[in-house]
Formats: sequence, structure tokens, C-alpha cells
Amino acid sequence: MNGTNGIGLDWSGLIGLLIIAGIFGYGNGFGFGNNTGTTLQLSDLQLGLYNQTTDSAIRGLSSQVATVNDAVLMGKYDNALLMKDASQQLSNSIASIGNLVVQENQATRNMIMQNKIDALSDQITILRGENSNLKQNEYLISQLAVTAPKPPCYYSCGCGTSLY
Repeated sequence: MNGTNGIGLDWSGLIGLLIIAGIFGYGNGFGFGNNTGTTLQLSDLQLGLYNQTTDSAIRGLSSQVATVNDAVLMGKYDNALLMKDASQQLSNSIASIGNLVVQENQATRNMIMQNKIDALSDQITILRGENSNLKQNEYLISQLAVTAPKPPCYYSCGCGTSLY
């Protein structure tokens, strides 16, 4: 018992045992146990199935991520189209409002101008009427002065002076 507690081997014996097992026993050694991988161990089968399941799950997740990415991109594209349409509608509305403001301004200018023209036309009509009345009065006064008899001369009024 060289300190191995029951087996009776020390480190050098253990290494020797491993070398002998490697040559004659397990694996691809030169001995009797020439395993070339033709036998399938249960652990290898489980590992292969686990890898297939994991690969399948990863492919499924990858497909779902791609689907979500496509949906997000389509959502962004749809939102961009909606924003473009909304922007175009807003631009059209602003242009329409601007055109209405211009039209209303022009209508207001035209109305103010027409009111001024009407007021000036009324004033011209009034002035023409007053001018006509003045001309008629002047004509009548000139006609009355020619045909009116001279009043009798009284010494107290100042004879020889004309009233007209």
C-alpha cells in the first residue's frame, strides 16, 4: 500500500495501467479493441438528437425573428407612407388655405375699391347738381338784372346809384 488507499498502485503504476489500456483496450489502439467508430454509444445518440433539436429550435427562432423583422420593417414602411400622405395632405391644405386667403384679400380690396368708387361717384353727382344749380341761379340773376325796372328815384335813397 503505497499511499493509494486500497488499490496498491502509486502514480507510476497508474500511468502504466493507462498506457496498457490505451494499447490493448479502448479506443483506436493497436490491441484487441480496435473501435473505428462503428458502434454508436447512447451518449453520442443523445448528443446528436440534442444538437438536432437545438438546431431546429434555433432555425425556428431565426425564422420567427426574421418574420418579426419583416413585420417591423413593413410597419416602418407603412408608417413612412402614412406620414408622407399626411404631409402631402397637410401641404395641400395649407396651400388651399393660402389660396383662400389671397382670394378673400382680393375680394376685400375689390369691395373697398368699389365702395370708394361709389362714394366718389355719388360726390361727383352731388357736385354736378350743385354746379348746375349755381349756373341756373347765375343765369336767372343775369336775366333779372336786365329786365328788372329801376325803382323810382327818391332823394332820400340816393338817386343815381344802382342797387344792382
